[in-house]
Amino acid sequence: MRLLVEQGDIARVRSSAFFDARWYSDTYPDVARTPLDPASHFARIGAFLGRDPGPQFSSRYYLAANPDVAAAGLNPLLHYLSTGHKEGRTPNPGVLPTGPTPQLQRLKHLRDLLETGGLDAGPRAALKDMAGGRDGPDAAAGAAEALALTAYRCNDMAETLHWLNVSHTISRDAFARLAPLMAIATARTGDTAAAEAVANTVPQTSALHLARIWWAKTEPETLACLNAALTSASLSPVAIEDGTGHTFDRITQSVKVGQAPDDGPVVSVLMAAYNSEDTIPTALRAMQSQSWSAFELLVIDDASTDTTPKIVAKHAAQDPRIRLIQLPRNQGAYSARNAGLAEAKGHFVTLHDADDWSHPDRLRHHVEFLLANPGYVGCLSQQARCAPDLRISRWTGQGEAFFENMTSLMLPTNLVRTCLGGWDDVRVSADSELLRRVRRLFGAHAVATLNSGPLALQRASESSATADKAIGMGWFYYGARREYFEAQLHHHATAWHLCYPPDRTRQFPVPTILRTRQDEQSETSLDRVYAGLLTAQNDALDMLLDWLNEDRVKNHKVGLVPLYATTMPTEGGLSIHPHLRDLIDGSNLRVLCYGETVQCARYIRLPGQSVTEPHRYLPTVHEGHRCVLAPGQVPRDQ
Repeated sequence: MRLLVEQGDIARVRSSAFFDARWYSDTYPDVARTPLDPASHFARIGAFLGRDPGPQFSSRYYLAANPDVAAAGLNPLLHYLSTGHKEGRTPNPGVLPTGPTPQLQRLKHLRDLLETGGLDAGPRAALKDMAGGRDGPDAAAGAAEALALTAYRCNDMAETLHWLNVSHTISRDAFARLAPLMAIATARTGDTAAAEAVANTVPQTSALHLARIWWAKTEPETLACLNAALTSASLSPVAIEDGTGHTFDRITQSVKVGQAPDDGPVVSVLMAAYNSEDTIPTALRAMQSQSWSAFELLVIDDASTDTTPKIVAKHAAQDPRIRLIQLPRNQGAYSARNAGLAEAKGHFVTLHDADDWSHPDRLRHHVEFLLANPGYVGCLSQQARCAPDLRISRWTGQGEAFFENMTSLMLPTNLVRTCLGGWDDVRVSADSELLRRVRRLFGAHAVATLNSGPLALQRASESSATADKAIGMGWFYYGARREYFEAQLHHHATAWHLCYPPDRTRQFPVPTILRTRQDEQSETSLDRVYAGLLTAQNDALDMLLDWLNEDRVKNHKVGLVPLYATTMPTEGGLSIHPHLRDLIDGSNLRVLCYGETVQCARYIRLPGQSVTEPHRYLPTVHEGHRCVLAPGQVPRDQ
């Protein structure tokens, strides 16, 4: 799928060190016979003919070495400039793969401490020092970006703009990428004219058009911004119905729905719903408007107590493609999806949340890609997270508005049933865990991410799992989601199979607050709680391993609390050491997470470690009548 080339893409080609206009014109004389300048020709035509932008970049080599890029129909140079170089991909066969420099490794470590680790003053000070340029321009720009994103998350727009301007002075490429965020931050200060001026300083992109909704004054202006974002991503425009409800819920198709080929494969769409009466009509209409009409929509009602089943039943009575499955008791979204998977009849299967909206071409883009690229196991596309008034409300860790839509992952139904078993039975994040399983089993590039732009809009809501204080997430994992991520990676690397049939016991331990069944809840009263730096092999970790062996003999129930320090070594990151991870079973030994409250007979800090900074994401731990750990506090020594 080749996407419409934006002016911003041409500008990035022209400014790239890999593009040589004279060399390109001399090497490909036919360029002179077209009305296009060399940069425009390469961006629009040459890249897709396998031509090189200059002597130092081989398009054919890059596409051959990176089949995911080739399958997605992406411009090889633009992919390399945006993400490929960060991932260690090489521009030509004569360049050896390189990892991040020590300075960039330190940058990542500081960001992890600030975001995932929940520290504040220490990482901020180190990032500010790095933004001064001592560690080179790449590290300086990255540090400024990290500080800007943190300030934005804290709703400090003046601080956000300060650090974005610092980044701008270091890297023009970074400014082009961060312009939507800068424009919105400017609009949030009340200066909409300045926001528009920021948006006009760089080539126009789909994300910039969507950002303009932040300062749109009327609903027609909002619609114009949304449609500009869609058409810029080669997606058909939409309309907004008259009414008084949220703009998000009044999006409708503006063109006639097409039909799937008579022999086209059927897609099973699984939609888990619980007390979704206010939002599910939008999700149902979005699916009924799909241009790929060969689908079945299985709505699995997870024992709702509102009118959700009646709403679905009404739609099902009018559309035979919709089926309502009602569960006798509330089981959680992923258990509900597994129930739907058991009844799915389609060749492919995908998900759709009961509070989101999808563009009419979402299913078509996925199916046509998989049919045209049979070497891929599956694919997924992009989305933007928006408030009910369609304002962008979430950013990636790189300050971008579009991110992978995990629910859009489309796979062969039989593969999910036979090779994967289904989704893990947890409260959140099982969709990303399943994607990692697929890539572990079939290869890192087995699932393609379509560079689709806003093919779906995810609803931002205070009641969503993503917004939940304890089990939510930003552009980074923390607390229970972080521990679930670490546990699944360890399991994927060590298990002899990765099939999770719904009727099997848990395959690996997960945090208590992510479990869906009451009979799986762990004790809130423990014999021991150990807290400390758990990432590196040292005397303290060796002592902990000895203590845990004694606890095992005594059948003690034990909790672990990872702590962090700005001064801790970069090597190993924030991950629990593998020797310790091997012992965690989720029952006798488990990791305690932010949002949990436990009582322990004895609390022990690992000796010889200096941990002096408050931690945002601590569990609450009581030893007797005193609180020894709590969110936002400096961990007690003993």
